[in-house]
Amino acid sequence: MLTPQSLFIEPPRRDRITAISGVVHRRPIVLVLGMHRSGTSLCSHILSALGVYMADRIPGPGKTSLEPDNPRGHWERWEIVEFHDRILHLFNRDYFGRFHDFALPVAWWAEPRVAQIRREIVAFLETRMGDGYFGFKDPRTARLMPVWHQIFNELKLAPKIVLCLRNPAQVARSLNARDGLDPEIGEYRWLVHMIDFFRYCSNFDYCAIKYEDWFDIPAANIEKLKKFLDLPWQQSEADLALLLSDVVDPGARHDAPTHQEASQPLVRTLYQLASRDGQDGARDQIAYIVSQFVSFQQLQRPFLRAFEEVAKIAAKLPESEQEAAALRRTLGERDAIIETAERRASGAEARLADALADIEAQRRDIAGLAGEREAALAELSRRGDALLAAQRAGQETGRTRRVYDRRWQGESDGQQLQRTHSDQQWCRLNHPER
Repeated sequence: MLTPQSLFIEPPRRDRITAISGVVHRRPIVLVLGMHRSGTSLCSHILSALGVYMADRIPGPGKTSLEPDNPRGHWERWEIVEFHDRILHLFNRDYFGRFHDFALPVAWWAEPRVAQIRREIVAFLETRMGDGYFGFKDPRTARLMPVWHQIFNELKLAPKIVLCLRNPAQVARSLNARDGLDPEIGEYRWLVHMIDFFRYCSNFDYCAIKYEDWFDIPAANIEKLKKFLDLPWQQSEADLALLLSDVVDPGARHDAPTHQEASQPLVRTLYQLASRDGQDGARDQIAYIVSQFVSFQQLQRPFLRAFEEVAKIAAKLPESEQEAAALRRTLGERDAIIETAERRASGAEARLADALADIEAQRRDIAGLAGEREAALAELSRRGDALLAAQRAGQETGRTRRVYDRRWQGESDGQQLQRTHSDQQWCRLNHPER
């Protein structure tokens, strides 16, 4: 049967690290770690006042003033925050992404792209660090400690780690207020950060500072930090008290009485053990929880892959919806064009029918006119024939009269009278209209 003792892997002895650090001179570097919304900014501010070089700019990147979510400032090195965000982005673990709380891939720090960012971090530190206490604060660091192990060795640094602890129920409430994060996910995110902290930092000396103590017994936290970091305070105790009263603002504390304990038993247990700060075998129990949780994360991997596939499909949905909307618009435009064309075709057919009707009417009119023309031509032809006959008859009459006149001149009066009577009869017979 598995027991905490059978799964517990004994960490390397600290005296071995001490022996190595004694041979090689190592510059100190202070790391303020912990879950977001756990007082890391407040602790970094206090350390700056105690003489540790913790920040270059108080407002965030591109900002000229402080922000409401941290009115006293984040006291971060924004360059290091950006380096960390770039590493998380390489593995789809962005802080505001869907996969931030899943474990990073095995040996992620060996990825060449991570190595490139690590070299950039080294170059940044070499330009900023001096011989005195240099430090930085970023909650992301707890999850990215393996790459910092490499940086510590490369630059021969001696890390001094300050762990900021806060009730995970209050952390989840604060994350919900600031980021809209579901409180249950907020508790799980606290657990993941703490697991990674104890997984990767257990071989280093660290000092746990409780957020609530800043408001209840701030002097105790100050003494812890001074002793752990060997920070001399050369001013009066009154000045120290004035510093605490100015930096530690009770009005900035928003703990809610309804969030006294985390809803998940494992989260409550780990918080209680971390709060004991190594007393009564707490670190051994924490190591057991860490080993169990890391095994659980390995079991998650098939589900993670399935989730990532679903997320890829879901990520394409907005684009597909846009394409569908564009297609619908195109179809609508096509239907509108077809409708317009049909209206135009209907109008053209109506105009064509009207034109054909006009043509048919004109054809009938032309046919009627042609008939009238034919009748008129026939009448003209008849009249022409009549005139021609009349002309011919007239010509015949003229010839007869000339003959008659010649005969008349040679006849007697009686003969002429008789001839006249005969001519009149002939005329009545041949020209009755006269």
